[in-house]
Amino acid sequence: MTERQIETLTEGEFAGWSREVNREGFNGLVGAYYYQADDIANMKVAFKAGKEHLNGGGTVHGGCLLTLADTSMFIFSLPHLNDGGAVTVQLDAQFLSPGHEGDIIVATGEVTRAGKTLIYVRGQLTCGERLILSYSGVMARKAARPSGDG
Repeated sequence: MTERQIETLTEGEFAGWSREVNREGFNGLVGAYYYQADDIANMKVAFKAGKEHLNGGGTVHGGCLLTLADTSMFIFSLPHLNDGGAVTVQLDAQFLSPGHEGDIIVATGEVTRAGKTLIYVRGQLTCGERLILSYSGVMARKAARPSGDG
């Protein structure tokens, strides 16, 4: 596994936002995802919808929107994870309006409760003032990986 490299953009429509450089795995295929926060507890996650994100009807694929919601739930949970991780055990969503090619879709949300084993999250995806998706879900805490040779 390579070390994560983060860059903050200084130009363009995502100026002031950060992103991972050379992101591997699934999120590297569906992103790029951009992150912005005044503080870690108020993180925003966004992406710009391209042709590769569209379904056969010409709007952003529902699976793509759910992937952004799922990723943002993890990001919103970060202040409660210490050195451990989390996995999604439930994700409920309501599709409210379509996303279109060229839209910048932004996830905002909050942790509503962080217990010993479960973290409850709710959020929304928007494009400007347009509400695209409303969601809630539950993350299960994972223990931190032991350090060492693996």
